[in-house]
Amino acid sequence: MGLRFHHVSDGLFDAGSTRTNPTEAKIVAEAIVQHAREHANLSLGVAAFSAAQRRAILDQLELLRRTLPPDVEAFFQSHYSEPFFVKNLENIQGDERDVIFISVGYGPTTTGGRVPMRFGPLGSEGGERRLNVLISRAKQRCEVFASMTDEDIDPDFASSRKGVFAFRLFLHYARTGRITMAESTGRDHDSVFEEQVARALQARGYQVHAQVGLAGFFIDLAVADLERPGRYLLGIECDGAAYHSARSARDRDRLRQSVLESHGWMIHRIWSTDWFQRPAEQLDLVVAKIEAAKHEYDLSASRRTASRAVPVEVVSVEHDDFTEMGLEQAKGTVAQGPAYYVEAALERPAHCETEIHETPIGILTALVEQAVDVEGPVHVDEVISRLRDAWGVKRAGGRIQEVVRGAARIAIEQDRIVQTGEFLSMPDRVPVVRDRSQVNSQALRRAEMLPPAEISVAVLDIVRVNLGATADQIVQAVSRALGIKVTSAVVRNAILSIVEELRLKGELVDQAGVLTIPV
Repeated sequence: MGLRFHHVSDGLFDAGSTRTNPTEAKIVAEAIVQHAREHANLSLGVAAFSAAQRRAILDQLELLRRTLPPDVEAFFQSHYSEPFFVKNLENIQGDERDVIFISVGYGPTTTGGRVPMRFGPLGSEGGERRLNVLISRAKQRCEVFASMTDEDIDPDFASSRKGVFAFRLFLHYARTGRITMAESTGRDHDSVFEEQVARALQARGYQVHAQVGLAGFFIDLAVADLERPGRYLLGIECDGAAYHSARSARDRDRLRQSVLESHGWMIHRIWSTDWFQRPAEQLDLVVAKIEAAKHEYDLSASRRTASRAVPVEVVSVEHDDFTEMGLEQAKGTVAQGPAYYVEAALERPAHCETEIHETPIGILTALVEQAVDVEGPVHVDEVISRLRDAWGVKRAGGRIQEVVRGAARIAIEQDRIVQTGEFLSMPDRVPVVRDRSQVNSQALRRAEMLPPAEISVAVLDIVRVNLGATADQIVQAVSRALGIKVTSAVVRNAILSIVEELRLKGELVDQAGVLTIPV
């Protein structure tokens, strides 16, 4: 059910001769055959953004159909009232089907590798209406196949063309499940401090935008990804005008950051006193955070499986001198694929030549916060391991452990992170269940390294989804959800202890050996 995004990472658009994307066409054809095998009861329609891409899909499908058994081939002659079709964008009208596949076709070119800002009918007058007709044809599920993402579309180019802007918004929602998108406002810097930070980063080769707007907030500085012009790698908050105008310390230090992070931002804060006293050190910290953010974005993108059970349509409101455009969301639930555990890739600041235990505490505190931001809730010993790896040290002695724990205490005292037992996490962030089957650190699968908060979420999710479960069923399901293939006695006892704790709190009820959620 819903909206799904399939990124064809190796797809190339032949802009010179055929004007097709053969790799994407082949993948779409294979998806059509898979649908015929697995969902023959659902009608299917395929829409391509160009007539050339439509022809390429039909050619690939014809090759595959020659080898299909009769029972699968029968799908293409079934659904008499809603027969299978492959059409280009201009010909899609009132053709509703249970499932709609969309082949974008456009993407990085076979010559330059960049995505050309040409999107056929979408770039012309009324392009947003064509897109609206297309994405609202599916009655149950819409699947988008694209060799590009919304991050490949230049925001400045999209802002002048309603159809391209709506397409970028739709791709963003299909890929992330979030409707809001950050845009540069063109406003000036709020302070000389912000301007100095921006200039220093620009001198290092980064593209920096000032006062980027998102959901009523303005982020002081945002570092754009040069490889993806529509993506921001890092938001930088300075204690400038927006900071001092906040009504309370909680508004300044906690609420703004939690709201921005809930919209997918990675946030780094620079204090003016630190900047003016140690500008080189602070600049290196920001650069390290930017590079780490880029690595995490790329890593998560390679593992992402998106599944959105929410039908949407493009809506626009005409004003006197501008058009307001967005996506309207129908009622529904969101079903997300598995979340994989991502390990923080910390980097030793370039200017820092000291050993870990001799490094300035400000640098260590920022690195601890960075590790917790990526991995929290995470055991403090794993944070120590990340810093040890950044310095290339094979083992962490007593001095290293003490100084890292001291850095963590400072971050805790400043409310940048919180501690529960031996586990560190970000304030106001709800734990998610993460699959540890692909981690490098084998210790992450040990019982003592499994955060109780994450186990609690997994237990309650499993009981809720299955309308009840026995203790043994919960242990097995939680272990698999955490990426643990062989459940040891120690892991079993750790999960059962959380189950018992939830039962004593009244969050689980035992009914004749079956644990359920109380009504």
